[in-house]
Amino acid sequence: MGNPSTDVALRSKYIAAFGSACYVSEANTFDCFYRDPLKACADAVLVAEVFGAAPYDKNYPACERIKGTEDYSRQVGSDPANKIIINHQAAPLESSFIEVNGVPTEVNGPYRNLVEPSNVGPGKDFHCEEIDNIEQRVRILQVNRKAHGGKIHSDLAGFTYPCVDENCKPTTCTEPDILKDPENTPHQYDPERAEVHHVVRRKDKRLCPWGTNSNKNAAVISGKLNRHLTNNYPSADEVKRIHQVPAYTP
Repeated sequence: MGNPSTDVALRSKYIAAFGSACYVSEANTFDCFYRDPLKACADAVLVAEVFGAAPYDKNYPACERIKGTEDYSRQVGSDPANKIIINHQAAPLESSFIEVNGVPTEVNGPYRNLVEPSNVGPGKDFHCEEIDNIEQRVRILQVNRKAHGGKIHSDLAGFTYPCVDENCKPTTCTEPDILKDPENTPHQYDPERAEVHHVVRRKDKRLCPWGTNSNKNAAVISGKLNRHLTNNYPSADEVKRIHQVPAYTP
């Protein structure tokens, strides 16, 4: 009900009610996709209530399989013909645009002027292809290093986030400015080691391919922050900070 594709407040209400099942697709449609059709039927009768209309009567017959199909239907009005249809179909990829101040925004990070790999696509990592015999991830770090006189700087320096201290007590961590260079830091999980991060994460909340290996989706940050952000969707603050970093010269 309504037009959540363009109505940000309404879209937020549906997402709050139904969680990661609902999202804006690459085609700019807003739908909810479930693995379990019976769970979809159960949640569908709440749509009117979430929208703010008169709630559907939850005592109508339960969800029924539509004969000869993989679809289901559920009566939601006094007329048996008034039904919600649960369609069996492939779920489209989620839009890679991130909402900033209510506006869907494309990530356009500081490495956007680098030559793009030929295999740019959702879910791919930054080490999948070489350009001029240099791995994409290595090239990004080289450009960062060159721009800062030989030292690697975090593109999210000053970013704060929840973490735990050495005594496992909750605290707030702040992303440092200068990071440890991977060339001199062999330990892969050193928390201050520079890593190349997908701003739009490689996978969405449904573990489907999402963020691409485009250079404009790359940011150099610490390993500690990277592992924290991996489990969270990009925040407006993260995207705004990335956009404030000037484009690096290849």
